Amino acid sequence: MIPDAIRRWLPPICLVALVAAVWALPYRLDCDSLAHGVDPAIARVDSQCILLSHYTERLYVIETAMKQEEQGLIANHPDTDYQRRWYDRVNFYGPETVALADAIRDSILYQRAVSNGHAPSREEVSALLDQDRLRSETFHDLINMARLAQNQDRAGFLKLAAETRNPDIRRTLEDLTPSEFMESLEEIDWRQLEQMLKEGEAYFESFGHERYWQEILPAKRRRELAIPKLEEAVLEASAEGPDGPYADVPRLAWLGYQQSAIEEVNIELTRTAPPAVSVDRAIAYLVEVLQEEQDELSEEYRRWLERRENRRRPTLPPLRPDSE
Repeated sequence: MIPDAIRRWLPPICLVALVAAVWALPYRLDCDSLAHGVDPAIARVDSQCILLSHYTERLYVIETAMKQEEQGLIANHPDTDYQRRWYDRVNFYGPETVALADAIRDSILYQRAVSNGHAPSREEVSALLDQDRLRSETFHDLINMARLAQNQDRAGFLKLAAETRNPDIRRTLEDLTPSEFMESLEEIDWRQLEQMLKEGEAYFESFGHERYWQEILPAKRRRELAIPKLEEAVLEASAEGPDGPYADVPRLAWLGYQQSAIEEVNIELTRTAPPAVSVDRAIAYLVEVLQEEQDELSEEYRRWLERRENRRRPTLPPLRPDSE
């Protein structure tokens, strides 16, 4: 029989135990609660939400590359076979699902990188963003240079030379006359550059300039800095010395790491996910890409072993005819 004193304390004790048990459960981020914000979440990858801006940025890159492929702008690229396979694969799975697949992989690897102490410093991110701003300003300067050259506007040249942050453009504007400069630009398709500028402006406006530079691009640069650090750590840990299983083809370790990481996480779409995307097809795309790279590396390694074995085989002296 339970004493009365203990019986009186059982309800609060049980309540405390229940609360403690709930807090001890694995944290499950509710990305649906972010569905009504400015940048809604479209998927949850374990404890991280994939936001619409991340997905949209990947979709823009993919659709731009697809358009270039269709226009034949990269037909002479040294990796033409790889580009063609990528193009066919995107057509099969759909740009929307491939964009989700890329966002899923970035999310998984970034989580792993941060949890393993590979988060980039604020100074590293700031340095990359400063380069981004300089490239953006340079592109606008080039457009203005063409207009100034067409109008033979020497005064405008000197003004732009004084204002531009790009030292190469500054030297060019100071050393060349407008006519000399135009002669050097005759082979450049300025209409195409103008179109690229318009597309870029539309892209920035879709997010908002300030938000793109303050939120979206910094998040992208953080991922781009952290994931290579994780890759380097995986390669170093997997080599296990000169006789390790990945000593000759270390990239196989990184591909295997990605494949196992994808298999271990829980991925769910939110209510605001684009209707064209599919987690199952996104995972199938990632597995197919990783498997293809593994097969190519394994075949390359097999050929390398054959060449090494052939070099090691002793060379027999030529047979001489019997002497009479």
